Amino acid sequence: MFKRWVLASLLALGVFSTRTADAIVVERVVAVIGERAIFLTDLRTRSRPFLESLHRRVPAGPQRAAAESKLYHQLLDRMVEEHLESIAATRSHTTVNSREVDETLAKIASSAKLSVTELIATVRAQEGMTEQEYRSEVRKQVLEGKLLNRLMQNQLRITQQELRSTYERVREQELKSRLYRPAWIVVRVGDKPSKSVIRAAKAKLRRAAKRVRAGEPFTDVAGQLSEDPETRDSGGDLGIRAPSGSQADLAGRKPKLAPELEKVALGTRIDEISEPFAYRDAIAILTIHSRQPSRYTTLKAARGEMMQRVRARKLDKAKKKWLKQLRRGTHVDVRL
Repeated sequence: MFKRWVLASLLALGVFSTRTADAIVVERVVAVIGERAIFLTDLRTRSRPFLESLHRRVPAGPQRAAAESKLYHQLLDRMVEEHLESIAATRSHTTVNSREVDETLAKIASSAKLSVTELIATVRAQEGMTEQEYRSEVRKQVLEGKLLNRLMQNQLRITQQELRSTYERVREQELKSRLYRPAWIVVRVGDKPSKSVIRAAKAKLRRAAKRVRAGEPFTDVAGQLSEDPETRDSGGDLGIRAPSGSQADLAGRKPKLAPELEKVALGTRIDEISEPFAYRDAIAILTIHSRQPSRYTTLKAARGEMMQRVRARKLDKAKKKWLKQLRRGTHVDVRL
């Protein structure tokens, strides 16, 4: 009991001192979890490989300093969580042995189509982690997984509706990365059109859309009616476009539409015709001639991936709730 009181007193002061004939070495405490402490040297040791990676990507200056500060805070939060999980593991007699770490490494390597040796070499090259550091990270993840699986044993029922909504959300997100080929028909209305001019333009475009739905090629109707000189001769074709923020856009491989047009394009299916919409000094309708195929063809084909996504989301939600409960039951003092 006396030892515990002395330790707690030292932690409360936030320092550990080692006296020598020449100097006093002061160790700063950056967090206290129960009776355990995280020292600044612990945080710096943990952050070393991540800082090396950050320094390769971010040039010296204010941006790097801000990124380093953010990294330290994120890592300290994670280290606090790991201490809480360690306390929970001790209470529940949950452990991770070397065989489990080896099996997990083998699975990670297999999914990346690498050998374990190649995986560790890749991690060293990209993240700056030694094999021992990487194994330590994997061990912590395995322990967390075992604790969460025990917590969620009877709470991972996944419904068909959850799979369907996840599938639709994933498809919608993927749409923002797929190349597409739009075309339009434009009617000019001027800078400050009257309501009657706008109504007439919309009526003209709705008649054009009706002709297309009746069987006339969109390109023919656009060639006859569109008032956009740049695209009229090509049947309103706007060329292959990349959604803004997609890899093709960021790499400059394909141009993107203006945000107002892209919003309409992403909400329009292949061969569907949009409702008339205002764009600058014109009213227009838009169609999609083609779109890069989705890798999610049907829910049945994607069921395995959707199950994993739903399960991961539920586990993440349960983890946050569980860690919050652990924090309430343990004294946590973060000092960074």
